[in-house]
Parts: sequence; structure tokens; C-alpha cells
Amino acid sequence: MAGKKILIIEADRNFASDLSKSLGSHGFDTSIAGDGKDGLEAVRKSRPALIVLCVELPLMSGYSVCNKLKKDSDLKDIPLVFMSSEATPETFQQHKKLKTHADEYLIKPFQPQQLLDIIGTLVGLPT
Repeated sequence: MAGKKILIIEADRNFASDLSKSLGSHGFDTSIAGDGKDGLEAVRKSRPALIVLCVELPLMSGYSVCNKLKKDSDLKDIPLVFMSSEATPETFQQHKKLKTHADEYLIKPFQPQQLLDIIGTLVGLPT
């Protein structure tokens, strides 16, 4: 059985590749989109089990992508993990108050295990 699909929306190709390898080694089927517009299209096409979304993206910020996803009745229930190298815990605390908030938040850099723990809680780990 194929692993659960996780879409990584991240402009930093090396970081995205490292995340993808780490998640893949735990049985997840990952794909990567390099900007917000491609990310939205990929979500609509592939319907991943979970989205890992970076705030800092070209063309459309991660905040805009999150807003669009959470307002879309077909996509709003897909768990979303926000990550950022520039946001502060306070920024994320403010974002959590919005109707279109993410399910979890991570400040970069973080250990792959932190993301795995979150994913395990939100969608479960492949068996």
C-alpha cells in the first residue's frame, strides 16, 4: 500500500528535498511545489492527506495560500502545518486566532522528528 500523500509547499529546494527524504524514509509519499500558485494547483489535483506550507513563498505568500485553502469547502479539512524562518511565536499566535488558521506551526530550523510528531498526531504515521 502506498504511503499517505504529503504535499510540501516550499521555495527552498534543498530544505524541501531534505524534508521529502525524511518523510519518505518514514513511509510517506511526498511531492513538492516551489511556490504558492503551484502549491494550490497541486493540492487541488492530488488531494494530499496533509500539507506542509512555508510562509515565505514567491508569487503568493503562505498566508494567502492558507487563506485560500481554508476558505475552499473541498480543501479546508486537509490538515495544514505552517512553517517559517521569519515568523515569531507571537506572529503564529495571532494567526491561530483567524478563522483560516493552520492546524500546527513550526519555526525553522526544526528537527524532522518535530514534524513527524505533528504529522502523526494529525493524520497518523504509515504502518
